[in-house]
Amino acid sequence: MLLPGALGLRICGPDCIAIFMAIMRWISAMGTRIIAASVMLALLMPGITEALRPFLGVCVVTMLIVSLLRVDYGAFLGRLKQPVRAVSGAVWITVLIPVLALGTATLAGADAAIILVVLFLFCSPPPIVSAPAFAMLMGLDGALVLAVMLLATIAMPITASLTAAAFVPDLPLDAVSLALRLAGMIAVAFVVATVLRRWFGAQRIADAKPAFDTISVVIAVVFALGAMDGVGAALVSDPGFTLLAALGAFLFMLGQIALTYALFRPLVGADAVAIGYAAGNRNAGLFVAALGLTDIDPTVWLFFALSQVPIFLFPLILQPIGRRLSARSAAAPGVSP
Repeated sequence: MLLPGALGLRICGPDCIAIFMAIMRWISAMGTRIIAASVMLALLMPGITEALRPFLGVCVVTMLIVSLLRVDYGAFLGRLKQPVRAVSGAVWITVLIPVLALGTATLAGADAAIILVVLFLFCSPPPIVSAPAFAMLMGLDGALVLAVMLLATIAMPITASLTAAAFVPDLPLDAVSLALRLAGMIAVAFVVATVLRRWFGAQRIADAKPAFDTISVVIAVVFALGAMDGVGAALVSDPGFTLLAALGAFLFMLGQIALTYALFRPLVGADAVAIGYAAGNRNAGLFVAALGLTDIDPTVWLFFALSQVPIFLFPLILQPIGRRLSARSAAAPGVSP
């Protein structure tokens, strides 16, 4: 099996491949900054964002494949030997938070369909597939986030469709069709990742970390640019509403993190930080791809796009906070980390 380095060596010689590998190592080290910068760049390049929007579905599935290809199944199975924390985190994130948020909105009289759809996109998806890597970057328990993410992703076709049927009747798809589309996307990703993992081998995948990091960053940049389609125009046409919507999306994500941390800290100690991070960073792209990129209300799309901004900025913003909270929780008397 030819890895990127070996393939490049045959094509352009040792000097060329050395430069190529140096570039990939730089992208690997600067990945979070590159992705964050792409979000800002999208505001200045409306033509590119519009052109890339149709490719979001491909990006979502490809990101899931690459992430599953690199999953440390040993760490996942190790967490499942004591499953209470991972399972309770997944249930809280994919079942209880959506029921709490959507139920509260319904009881409060939020009859506008758009409000329920936006809340559904904000609180029903599983954690983003890159959450374990970002969690480890911030000094959190990446194995726990991985377990929560995988369990939530596997359960998502059922939990999301039931939540939609109960609270969000005005989605472009009925609950059964949504479940089938989500299940199909996830199944394809798992099958392709499994085949590729057996083809490459775990050791070769680990050795090619800079190459896979580069692929992940490129896909994330394309996704970020495409997801931001229309945001620049909205800022120009209605800056007040757009900025308030951005603030609301940001506060909602922080609220999920804070509520989860407050609930789980007395129960699981330092792991509450990791579960909270997973709760605040949702893979709404999976839902958008399943619902249809052209069938989504423009206002709902705007909220979806704005909800991606804190996801790409969180690793930079929360890294010192996550390490401080994790250290404080681990050192707290009477709390088992």
